[in-house]
Amino acid sequence: MKHNFQIYHSSAGSGKTYTLSLSFIALALKGNSFSYKNYYRRILAITFTNKAAAEMKERVLKYLNVLSSKRDIDGILNWLLENTQLDKDEIFNRSKDIHLHILHNYSDLAISTIDKFTYKIVRTFALDLGLSQNFELEMDNRKIIQPVVALLLNKISHSGGDLSSTLVNFALQKVEDGKSGNIENDLEEFSEQLFKENAQNFITYNKSKLSSYKKIRERLYSEKNNLSAKIKELSNDVSVFFDKHNLTKDCFKSGIFYNHFILKLVDRDDSKWRPTATLLQNISNDIWYAKSTRQEHKDLVDNTKHHLINFFDILMDLLTHYYSVKAVLKNIYSTALLSELTNEMISFKKENNIEHISEFNKKIHQIVTQQPSSFIYERIGERYNHYLIDEFQDTSLLQWQNILPLVTDSLDIGKTMLVGDGKQSIYRWRGGEVQQFSKLPEIYKGENLKYINDWQKKINHHYVSLNLIENYRSRKNIIEFNNIFFKNVRDILSEDFRSIYDYVEQKTSKAKEGGYVHLELFGDKENDFKELILDKMVDEIQQLITLHNYNFKNITILCNSRKSVSLVAEHFSKSGIPVISNEGLLLGNSEEIKTLIAILQYLQEKQNTIAKVVIAEYLFYNNSTTSKLNDVHQQIKSNKGFLDFLNQFNIYLNPNKILQFTLYEIVEHVLTAFKFKKDIYIDFFLDAVLSFSEKNGSCITSFLSWWEDRVEKESIVLPEDNNAVEVMTIHKSKGLTFDIVMIPFNWEDRKKTNEIWVNTSNYFDSQLQTALINSSNQLELSYFKENHQLEKEKSLLDALNKLYVAMTRPKERLYVFSKYFPKNLKQYEKKENLNSFLYKFSDKLPVIIGDSHMKYQSIKNFKNKFTISDRKNLKWRDIISVKHSSNDIWDLEDIKKKKDWGKLLHLTLSKINYLEDKELALKNLYDLGYITKEDQKKLEDTIDSILSHEKIHTYFTKEWEIKNEQEILLENGETYIPDRIAFSKTFDKLVVIDYKSGSYSIDDEKQVVDYAKTLSLMGYKNIEKMLIYTFENINIVNL
Repeated sequence: MKHNFQIYHSSAGSGKTYTLSLSFIALALKGNSFSYKNYYRRILAITFTNKAAAEMKERVLKYLNVLSSKRDIDGILNWLLENTQLDKDEIFNRSKDIHLHILHNYSDLAISTIDKFTYKIVRTFALDLGLSQNFELEMDNRKIIQPVVALLLNKISHSGGDLSSTLVNFALQKVEDGKSGNIENDLEEFSEQLFKENAQNFITYNKSKLSSYKKIRERLYSEKNNLSAKIKELSNDVSVFFDKHNLTKDCFKSGIFYNHFILKLVDRDDSKWRPTATLLQNISNDIWYAKSTRQEHKDLVDNTKHHLINFFDILMDLLTHYYSVKAVLKNIYSTALLSELTNEMISFKKENNIEHISEFNKKIHQIVTQQPSSFIYERIGERYNHYLIDEFQDTSLLQWQNILPLVTDSLDIGKTMLVGDGKQSIYRWRGGEVQQFSKLPEIYKGENLKYINDWQKKINHHYVSLNLIENYRSRKNIIEFNNIFFKNVRDILSEDFRSIYDYVEQKTSKAKEGGYVHLELFGDKENDFKELILDKMVDEIQQLITLHNYNFKNITILCNSRKSVSLVAEHFSKSGIPVISNEGLLLGNSEEIKTLIAILQYLQEKQNTIAKVVIAEYLFYNNSTTSKLNDVHQQIKSNKGFLDFLNQFNIYLNPNKILQFTLYEIVEHVLTAFKFKKDIYIDFFLDAVLSFSEKNGSCITSFLSWWEDRVEKESIVLPEDNNAVEVMTIHKSKGLTFDIVMIPFNWEDRKKTNEIWVNTSNYFDSQLQTALINSSNQLELSYFKENHQLEKEKSLLDALNKLYVAMTRPKERLYVFSKYFPKNLKQYEKKENLNSFLYKFSDKLPVIIGDSHMKYQSIKNFKNKFTISDRKNLKWRDIISVKHSSNDIWDLEDIKKKKDWGKLLHLTLSKINYLEDKELALKNLYDLGYITKEDQKKLEDTIDSILSHEKIHTYFTKEWEIKNEQEILLENGETYIPDRIAFSKTFDKLVVIDYKSGSYSIDDEKQVVDYAKTLSLMGYKNIEKMLIYTFENINIVNL
């Protein structure tokens, strides 16, 4: 039986791209009974990113090219001999034919991202989906969210209404919670739910009107208050019961039960109402008092135990309902506005003819999963026999279900190959569903699919599971350490997810010997562990460079968040370590950039005290001054006082004049006035200003608004081949390989709470079907306990998977530096912090494996190619005088005496290749406003006298090939631009012509001779040189 549905479990470094590329080639080589040359068109390879698709295309073409020349690399020939049943010569010959065919039909090579394939289907079914054929694709959520939220907020009416009332109450609730009343950011963040695949089913049920939500909220608040009152009443009833039966604090173990009902339930902080873990454990184990408790107290408790248990059960019921209501109310306003945001977004997209990429899978799901595959093939115009899908663990439910009809249809005649690794599933926040991979061959959550039974039966029939077990990336010590580490740590996961690490152990038979692993913890009461880790990394890097022959380029730091990336990048920069980080060197972290932004804010609004304080403090701390900072703050409160304050530092600003400049000029002017030194941050900031200005104009207000959104995103981007340490997030590192990896800190900067959608119809108002709630510990005592527990388990898996990805990147050396274990170690057994995983592995650190003195052999010398030269402000306004009419430029009475006349004549001649081009050139210059009618007549007379000259006339005929003002690049980077070069038809002769408006000069002659010498070096032999002087009479100088 043919196993045409193949699942490959591919751990890190196991040759996944190699296997996929060769599988593609093998299928293409075998072809079918009719042909093989173009059979690659019947194979679709789907990857997760554009970079992965490009890498696979490159690998396929590289291998085919090698085989075409009858060579072998990387063992590909033996692999193909074993998997194609073709002989060596046949493989070579077919590879040559296929390679040539692909080069001539490159667009037919179907290796792309799953999003591109989905986009193709959407385009095909655009009319069925009600889409415009020319819709614009938008990838950035924010570009839709921000205008949609703004449009919604603009609908607030002074006359009231449900929408205005909801928005105002939302703001008031935030104020009551001690937060800012600005709801714009909350709505923008909440609107992200509209793009999340796993939220769509829940959102669909939320169609209630705002008026209905108002009633729901009122009922829930009333219910919450009633529950609170009942809990207080229960506390009072228990207190009376205790008094009646002489039960005191001493009757109970540690007084916990007594204190909870008498003290904690009357506390205003409702988080204290929740029983502690100790109390829950005591009651679960029927432990009410200590062994040392007096017998009469024991008897009192034993005699009333059934009442005490009843009180506790009542409390648990009340608290379960109370915390459930509270969780739903937390986001009730956001949930209520969901329908309004959805409608606003639909209108916005329709008006602007745009579609977001996240919509595609939803839109086509109903079509492709309800139709036979033949219908889909017929519509898209192509039929694939084989499907190779990479990174399957990151594929979403809809993405997989949308391609299922095509995959299952092909299984009888072709192969489907799914390659993935559940241990590297770190994109859950983008819709990735790891259980979809781990539960294969089961079609996960496919119970509502129309053809589920047929598809499942066919997959089961063809299914086979294969493992790629060799590690070709890391040295032996690193592989063996990771094998042991993750086999031990996997027990921290729940049973549902533990199986994902069943394939964690890799073989080392292909690995190089050696390798170094170093795990160490830092921090104490006196020292911040982050500072200690940063200093440790600097020390280790310096040793690697000086003692072990490594380059900075060989070292990579992998962080859990962009915030940590910035922290590391800045510390390295201050320590003199060259660093590259597209995520960490944020422009907004520079003090100079912060000051620049403050200056722009001041220019926009002179009364902006905060901006003036930022500017003043920068000057105060970066210059010698006798003033006191407090005096400075008093002085800058007024605008005149602030300008006087700037004058003390020899900074003279004239805001009214500056605001007449373009945005870019304003920034340049400020840089000069404040004497900012050259700085890579400033150079990249200027690039950002220029880029914004070209697209959006020079409005300071618009720029500041744009910057507020981009301040955490705009960063310094340096060439990757610089010799510098690279700092990046773990997410960015996936799929990459590095010589040395350092993993710092404790991952405490992760998001503290996640949001989860829950069904609420069984517990509350029937009109409230679903709700978005925060997954906090309070949910452990709520109707949503299981939802919360599942989210905790998934978050723990996310964290462990990130650690797996990070620890499997290095080839040579692995360093993990984290925070010391807390005193109470048990509390860390199921935390997502880095040191909790280390503790699960071993409570005895540091761990050092391998030879720390191992030298790095393949040393290379790198030169930093990116340097910042001195920034020059040309002050063009002081150099160029801008006139606004041709009469101001050209004195028509004495025009030939103006040296600008020569430039105008020069410009006109540059537009004339041949005699017949004259009239069109003059007409175009007139139409564009360069010249007047009078100018046009004078130019025509002058040009006629030039073109009719017996020594010049022939070089404006079509006997010559003409190059006007063609740039010639010299070896030193300079350029020459001759006015005119005329080539004979046979290219055996050329004439260099230069126009001059003045009188003869030896410099003019030298210039043309230099042109000729350069052309001679380019291989031209027979070169004539000519100067044409045009001032009063036409004068020709042959050189």
